[in-house]
Amino acid sequence: MSLEKSEAVLLKAHNWSESSRTVVFFASDFGRIALVDKGGRSLKSRRGRLLPFARLEITFYHSQRETRGYLREIDAIEVFSYEDEGGLGRLAYASAATELLNLVLPEEEHQAQLYDYFVVYLRQLSTVAKKSLAPVFIAFYLRLLSHLGYHPSLGYCVTCGKALAEFRKTGRRMFSPARGGVICETCQKAGDYYIGFSSEAYGRLLTLQTASLAEAALVPVRFAEASRFIEALTGLLTSQTGLKSELKSLEFIEKLKKSKWTTT
Repeated sequence: MSLEKSEAVLLKAHNWSESSRTVVFFASDFGRIALVDKGGRSLKSRRGRLLPFARLEITFYHSQRETRGYLREIDAIEVFSYEDEGGLGRLAYASAATELLNLVLPEEEHQAQLYDYFVVYLRQLSTVAKKSLAPVFIAFYLRLLSHLGYHPSLGYCVTCGKALAEFRKTGRRMFSPARGGVICETCQKAGDYYIGFSSEAYGRLLTLQTASLAEAALVPVRFAEASRFIEALTGLLTSQTGLKSELKSLEFIEKLKKSKWTTT
């Protein structure tokens, strides 16, 4: 086994004994990697703390022959605090991003650009206004889908290629999760499932597709509207990947819609 070192963010931990666990990281140099953390749960362990939503430097034994390497050391580089106003929502959107990455990233495939973007996203969640959390997450979601090859067709009809500018000026924009994009009036079929948006709301989704995270924070997206955007993108992801697992963090975000958290 070779001794390796990389910056990483924790995605998930699975406990399998009183003292040990399997830990899944998104590492800047290795992509999604699962490591055995022997004795890491023990109170006597001298290893650094395993922190969520933090940039960590991990040292581990890596093997090409075995299915899992072994975690040796953990050092915190930067910890993102979500204690400002809307802390519950900040945690929910951070959790949603880590859950998505854990589910869709291929194992041990180098994704340095996406890793850097993810770190910027986590940092952005700690500083933006509460009302900006939803559009920032949707911008991240759109970029993640495109990076992994599931680019939603938002500017053109996914079936015939007609440009959005040639659609009717008024009326709803119909998004097909199964086909991966917007569908023009001519290509819509009775009985197919679509998610409809007003032309104004759809324009905001289109803006978020190319916006930086800082620019996304300035896009005025209401929570209920954001919920529909997330529904459309998750439907696309499920259709394209056959994803069966429930996205628990996204379900929690949906529940927030019914609470006082969404009143501003």
